[in-house]
Amino acid sequence: MSTIQIGTGSHFDLRSNLEPEISRWEKEGLTLQVEEEKMGKFKFLNFTFVPPEKGTSKREEDTFRQNLTLVVTNLLLGEVSQNLLRRMIRIDHPYLSPAEAEILSQKVLSSLTSTGEKKRIERVQKEVGAFLSENNAIFLEGFFRFRLKDYFSELKENLEEAIDQLLADKEYQEFIKLLRYFVEIQEPKILEVHVLFYSKEKFRLLDEEEKPLEQEYLLKVLGDLKDEGLKYEDLLLSALITLSPQRIILHHSDKTNIVNTILNVFTGRVTFCRDCELCRNTEEF
Repeated sequence: MSTIQIGTGSHFDLRSNLEPEISRWEKEGLTLQVEEEKMGKFKFLNFTFVPPEKGTSKREEDTFRQNLTLVVTNLLLGEVSQNLLRRMIRIDHPYLSPAEAEILSQKVLSSLTSTGEKKRIERVQKEVGAFLSENNAIFLEGFFRFRLKDYFSELKENLEEAIDQLLADKEYQEFIKLLRYFVEIQEPKILEVHVLFYSKEKFRLLDEEEKPLEQEYLLKVLGDLKDEGLKYEDLLLSALITLSPQRIILHHSDKTNIVNTILNVFTGRVTFCRDCELCRNTEEF
């Protein structure tokens, strides 16, 4: 009989994760004895291949080890990766909530699954197969850290990118809240503003009578910003917040970053127009 031991120091239920595979093997005629063992916080499953009465052929033995190679690979790329991500987040970024940590770990694994998954699985299977061909025991977390260093580094890099994005999103949401507060506390200086987008970096503002808001008026409202080096998005947002119109009509606009920001700041005040006289004649402005 041949026995292979799989061990883990993580909290997930090792037996439950492998139960579907164990059932499938048994249906395919592979007879196994599976014993659980605990040593402190560590858990182990001992898989013993029970040969048929006529003796074990090398082909059956190889099939047994190949099946376990696939199982170990799935565990390493699934539960083990996720638990290591949670641990890294808890240690390196304790300010994040458990819910945020869970979202991040899922996001990192999803991003890895969508890019180069096939090659990654093949690489891990090759490492696990080579290891199990010479060893009858594998400790998942130790194997991950010391035999899959490239993947471990890839996991950490993707985690840092995801955290940077999360923090940027949180900063953006705080920024939106602040701007929304400014809009809510001030009296509207104008009833309606039409925003005409006629290039990615040019816009024109019209009042409720569809008359252009002159540059001099905007500078008077905003203060003299001509030397501030503001981008057009900043200038447009500043103008709208200062004017605080009751209605904003965006003409012929795409869902760009600045448009999304306007929607988030001026909740319930924004409408879109794509086929009016102003939309058709934006090149004249």
